[in-house]
Amino acid sequence: MCYICLQVSILANYDIEDLIMSGSVRHETMLRKPILMPPSMIEKVDKIAKNKKVSFAKVVRDAVNAFDSETSADDTKILYALADTMIKTTQEVIKKMEEIEKRLDATHAMLEAQ
Repeated sequence: MCYICLQVSILANYDIEDLIMSGSVRHETMLRKPILMPPSMIEKVDKIAKNKKVSFAKVVRDAVNAFDSETSADDTKILYALADTMIKTTQEVIKKMEEIEKRLDATHAMLEAQ
């Protein structure tokens, strides 16, 4: 498989707006890092960058940020909290439905007795 050595320049083609808006950019020094990518992946990143009108490096940084494991851990905690809430809510709904069913049965029995 043919790989291209690609020098991803973090500062080259960096959007000025990106520099202003990103908090992490203000606090960290930007470095260059050569990476290897297959040509098809380079084409894909180029296409994404062109469609979003951002630099190649911005697409790579966004992809790395999206891969952040802390976000995944937070997402898992949120999902468990939502699941617990749904379970409790469902249990409450079932309890209320059972109460309504008892009232309906009592009303039905009363109407049949008349």
